[in-house]
Amino acid sequence: MRWRAADAEVYLQSVDYIDTAIIPLISISSSGGLKEAVEQGESTQLLSEELERQLKGRVYLFPSYTYVDIDQLQIALLQKLKEEVMINFRHALFLTADEKWKDSEIGSDVICIPAVPFEHMKDSLKRKIADDKCGEILNVLLQKWNNS
Repeated sequence: MRWRAADAEVYLQSVDYIDTAIIPLISISSSGGLKEAVEQGESTQLLSEELERQLKGRVYLFPSYTYVDIDQLQIALLQKLKEEVMINFRHALFLTADEKWKDSEIGSDVICIPAVPFEHMKDSLKRKIADDKCGEILNVLLQKWNNS
């Protein structure tokens, strides 16, 4: 399910089954290089969409949260966002390719998957790699689901 009116309607009818919110974190800072930031964002977005497709009926994909720097303000905003999301969902997890989030105070709520440069790949190869990466993410999700 995605951030769309039709999916919100389905969510409201199936609230007992859809317990996990996935929020992609995408940097728009070009301090480390614009191309690197764009590749990380593209990879995160593609994996988020594939994860939603594979786990439809269990996860709800929120719009991407974009940021410039990882600082105390961003951490506080994400903690507030998580609190708000958890009013309706049992789990709220952030998905990103930015390794710096792992060392932040919200690191336990972050699933960090290294970016894949999808730029010149054929769609079939993109799908295969995304499928493999989603398997890794699913293992993390299963641990989180089993520990709650």
